[in-house]
Amino acid sequence: MNLTEVKKSLERQFARELMQGSKRNIVFWYDEEGVFADSIDTLLLENVKVIKLYDNNMFAVKLYIEETDRESNLLVYSPLPRPANRENWLTDTIKYSQTFSTDETSLILLNYKIDNALRSVVAKYKLFFRSNERSKRFESYALAPYSEPKIDLGVLSALCKLPAPNLDNVVRILLTEMASGESAIYDSIAKFGNLDAFWSLVNKFYGYKFTEQSLERLAILLLCSHFSHSINGNMPKEWDVYVSGNPNCYVFVDNFMKNSELVEDYNNLANFVANKLALSERTAKWTIDQITDCDTFEEFDTSIINRITANITQNAGEYGHYRKIINSRKNRRYYPQFEKEYDVLLYACEYLELALTYKDLQGVNTLSLFDNYVKSYYKLDSSYRHFLFAYDSLDDNSDYTLLFDMIENSYTNWYLNDLSMKWCALWDDESTWQLPGITSQQGFYEKYARRFVTDNERLVVIISDALRYESAVELNNILNREQKGASELDVMLGVIPSYTALGMASLLPHKQLDITDKADFEIQGISTEGTENRTKILRLAKQEAIAIQYDDVMALKKPQLSETLTGMKLIYIYHNTIDARGDNAPTENEVFEATDKAFKELSGLVRKLRNDISAINIIITADHGYIYRQTPLAERDKTPKENMAGIKSKRRFILAQENIEKQGTQNFSMEYLTKNSNGMYAILPRATNCFKVQGAGSRYVHGGAALQEVAIPVIRFKSDKNLSRSMSAKKVSLRLTDLSRKITSVITHFTFFQNEPVDEKHLPLRITAYFADEAGNRISNENIIIAESTSGKPEERTYKEKFTLKDMAYDKGASYYLILKDEDELVNSELERIPFVIDLIFGGSIRF
Repeated sequence: MNLTEVKKSLERQFARELMQGSKRNIVFWYDEEGVFADSIDTLLLENVKVIKLYDNNMFAVKLYIEETDRESNLLVYSPLPRPANRENWLTDTIKYSQTFSTDETSLILLNYKIDNALRSVVAKYKLFFRSNERSKRFESYALAPYSEPKIDLGVLSALCKLPAPNLDNVVRILLTEMASGESAIYDSIAKFGNLDAFWSLVNKFYGYKFTEQSLERLAILLLCSHFSHSINGNMPKEWDVYVSGNPNCYVFVDNFMKNSELVEDYNNLANFVANKLALSERTAKWTIDQITDCDTFEEFDTSIINRITANITQNAGEYGHYRKIINSRKNRRYYPQFEKEYDVLLYACEYLELALTYKDLQGVNTLSLFDNYVKSYYKLDSSYRHFLFAYDSLDDNSDYTLLFDMIENSYTNWYLNDLSMKWCALWDDESTWQLPGITSQQGFYEKYARRFVTDNERLVVIISDALRYESAVELNNILNREQKGASELDVMLGVIPSYTALGMASLLPHKQLDITDKADFEIQGISTEGTENRTKILRLAKQEAIAIQYDDVMALKKPQLSETLTGMKLIYIYHNTIDARGDNAPTENEVFEATDKAFKELSGLVRKLRNDISAINIIITADHGYIYRQTPLAERDKTPKENMAGIKSKRRFILAQENIEKQGTQNFSMEYLTKNSNGMYAILPRATNCFKVQGAGSRYVHGGAALQEVAIPVIRFKSDKNLSRSMSAKKVSLRLTDLSRKITSVITHFTFFQNEPVDEKHLPLRITAYFADEAGNRISNENIIIAESTSGKPEERTYKEKFTLKDMAYDKGASYYLILKDEDELVNSELERIPFVIDLIFGGSIRF
C-alpha cells in the first residue's frame, strides 16, 4: 500500500464522528516493520498533528497527550511493534483512542467501517477484497451495520454477481450450474470466498444437516422438501432424510419454479433431481389422487395424463372426477407445457360425460327433438369439435389413438347415427318441412330484418358460410365477453337441401323465391348468385342497401369503409372461412381449426363495424350447417344413386323434377319453400348417409336434413350507444374474506371469495398471490388462484390457499403485504396490496 492510500484511509478515520464524551480523535498507528518510517514526515493531514513514538519516549508522549496538548487531533506513529499492555505506558490511552494498521485486514475493516470485532471474519476474505470489481459490488450492497452472516452473504452474492445480497439466489445459481455439469462459480467461492461459511448459512437457512458439502444433496433436499408439502400419500422411507422441516425450502423451490425467466434453469434442476431419485419408477406406485396436487417434477404431469388416458380407454368412468383433476392442474407449474394433452383429456371426458347424460337422445316428435338439440344435444357436437381440435394440435398424438377411436366410434356410430335416424323417422309422419313456433330460414328477413328497414334504422347482416349452431353458441359468448354490447342467440329451421346456393337465397328479402327448371334460384327474376345480384335484390327492399364480401370490408381503412357504407341502411356481409376449408377435400380435416379462426374474424369484424361506421344493430347467421366426422364415410354408409337422375346432385342431396322413391332416401317437395317450385323435390339420403359420387372428400358434408345441418343460428348483437358506459365483459372480482391482518405462524391459510359467477359479462380471473416486504422482496410462496366458477352457490366460489412464509426474523413494527396481481400478461397489474403484521410465535429466528 502506498502513502497516498494510507493518507486517504487515515483521513476517513479522522472524519468519523467523535466517540461519546470525546473532543478530538487520537489514532495510534504501530507500523511493525517500519515500512513508512522514512516517509511519515511527508504525511500531511489537515487538522492533525503527527507524533512519533519509540520505545524510549513512551512517557513523554503520554505526558504530551494528556497534559501538553489536550485539544488537537493526534496521529501517534510508531515504526515498532506494539508492546504488551503491561509494558506499555500508553495502554490506558489506547483504550479510549482508535488504532490504525496497514495490514490488509485492518485496511478492509477501515475502508468498510467494519467493527474490529469482526476481524476474523474479514480475514477469511482477503483474496476477495483484492479485486476492485468484487469490492465495489460488495460495497454497493450497503450492508452496515455488519454482522458475520451479512459479510458472508455479501461475499457470496458478489461472487455470484447478484444485484443485491440474497441467499436464495446464490443457491439457485449454484444449483443451476451444478445441474448443467459446471462448477466455475462454486470454484470461485472456494478460492475467493469460504465454502464453510456458505454451508453454514445453508444449514441454518434450509436445515441442511449432512456432513458432506454436496450441492447434489442440497438440490435433492430442497425439491424433496417441496414435494413433501403436496403429496397426499406417503413418501418412500429412504427419502425421509431429504425432507427438511424448514419452510424456507418450500418457499425457495416455489419461487424458483414459478419465475417465468428461469423456466429452463428449473427444468434442468428438476430433471437432474428426478433422475437421481429414479422418480419415474416410483410414480406408478401412487394413485392419481395422491399426486393430484404435486407439481415439483414434470413426471407427475406425464403420469397423471397417461393414467387418465388409460382409465378412460378402459371405460373406468369417473369422467367428472377426471375433469376436476384436470381443471385443478391449470394453476400448476407444468400445465402450459402439457396444455394440449390436458385439453384432449378434458374434452374427451366432457364428451363422454355428456354421452352418459343424454344416452337416450329423447324427443317424441320433431319439435321436441329439435328443441332438445338446441338446448342440450348440441353440446356433444361442441365437445367433439374441441376434442378433435386439441387432438389434431398435438405434435405427436400416437399415445391417444385408442382414446380417439373411442370418441370417434361413440360420436359417429352412436350419436350422429342414432340422432339422425330418430330425426329422420320423426319426419316420416310429417307432410311438410316446417316446425310449429320455429322460424324457417326463408322467413329470416321478415322475422329479424324488416322492422329495421321499416324504421329506417341501419342493419348489418353477416352471413358466415357453414357457421353451425353449436359454434354460434360459443361465438355468442365471445361477443358478450369481448364487445361493447349485448348479444342474444336464436335458432331457425334451415332450408333443405342445406347447401350454400339455397341457404344464401333464403336469407335475402323476398316475397317469393323462384326455382328455375335448372334448380337455380331467383327473386323477381334476379339470380341470387353473386354479390352484385344480391345487392340488386337488397335494393328491392331498401334502396340504401349493399352486399359486400368480408375480405373487401377488412381491406378498407376507416375512411374508405365509411365512404363505401355511408348512407347504407341494409348491409349484407358475406364471410366464408369455415366452408372454404371444409368443403375442399385437401383441407376438410381443418374445418375445426377454421372454426376457431372464424370466431376471431367475426369478433374482429363486429369491432370494426362498431368503431369505423358506428354500427349498432348487427345480426350474424349462416346459410347451412354441416356434419363432420374424422373417419371417412364407410362404403356401407353410401347410398347408391343409380337411376336417380337429378338436375342438381351432391353428396347429401339430389334436386329432381320428380318424386323418386328409393330405399334409403327421404323426399320432400320444394313447395314448402315456394309455390313456384317448378315441381322440384329434394331427395336426401337418410340419417348421415351420403350418395355415391365421384371425387374425394366425405368427412365434411352438408346438404341433408340432419340437425347439425339445419339448426341455423341467429346472433342478434346490439352495440352500446353510450360508449362511456362499457357493456363489454369485465373480469370477476376476488376478495380476501379473513378479517385478521396479523400472522403468527410461518404456515397460514387464507380464504378468498369470487364475488360474481363467470357468465357472458364476467370473465374468469387469474390471480397471483404472495407476501412481500416493504422493499418488494418476496417472503412467501406464490399461489395462483383461478376464479372461474360459474356457480350461483357462494360456497362453490370459495378458494382456500396455503401460504408458507420464510423462516426469518420479522419486525413487528414493519408492514408486510399480501400482493394480489392479475396474471394477465397484457395487464400484469397489482390489484391489491393488503398490509399485514407478522409476529411469529414460533420460528423467525434467522437473521442476517
